[in-house]
Amino acid sequence: MIKIITWITKIIVLVITALFFSGCHFDYNSKKGSGNITTENRTVTEKFTGLDVSSAIELTIEQSDKTEIIVEADDNLQSSIITEVKNGMLVISSEPYLNIRNGTRKVKVKLPIIENLEASSASSIHSVNTIKGSQMYIKASSAAQINVDLEMESINCKSSSAANLKLKGLAFKLDSQASSGSTTDCSKLLTNEVIADASSGSSIIVHPIVSLKAEASSGASIKYNSVPKTFEKNSSSGGSIDQD
Repeated sequence: MIKIITWITKIIVLVITALFFSGCHFDYNSKKGSGNITTENRTVTEKFTGLDVSSAIELTIEQSDKTEIIVEADDNLQSSIITEVKNGMLVISSEPYLNIRNGTRKVKVKLPIIENLEASSASSIHSVNTIKGSQMYIKASSAAQINVDLEMESINCKSSSAANLKLKGLAFKLDSQASSGSTTDCSKLLTNEVIADASSGSSIIVHPIVSLKAEASSGASIKYNSVPKTFEKNSSSGGSIDQD
């Protein structure tokens, strides 16, 4: 019964997401990539410690001593990729009302301090090295994917609307929230203290060492692949909490 509820929720979310994107196409200008891939270095004057990507753009991040923004795209799509700083975040998006067909749109960003990662609308974020720091906020929504390697004191992550989060590395504290058919995989993120809250057909996998506080509801599932010293759990409405 739990599996049925979970799958039904995920199917509903995916259908709604697909209808949203397909419905938007009626008002969008359509553009196909030329196939001639070009690379462009972008510069911004404001400082930023966060990254926000959308519009199915692929973002690769690297913690480095220098700051660098490189955009790789078809020559006729370069100008449609927007990179601007807003409230300490580098916002990477596409020109409004534009539907890209068969185009390459990749961005690579290097910077010293990374504290915030957000991805939406089928975009993706991938790290090429271990991101180190004191705290990190991560948010994935609307079928986006985030896959990063971290060493942090504190991590707060949220996934929703069929998004996929995959975190690995080390952390002292993890606060993970998942909803609406999304998936958060922290099975390879070794964490002392974990708080996990899953709802509406979503799933979370964690690796707690000292403590785990878990709450699952509405067909959601939480799995843990190690038994912590202290464990508090609460499940309702078809939610499940089990050892992986």
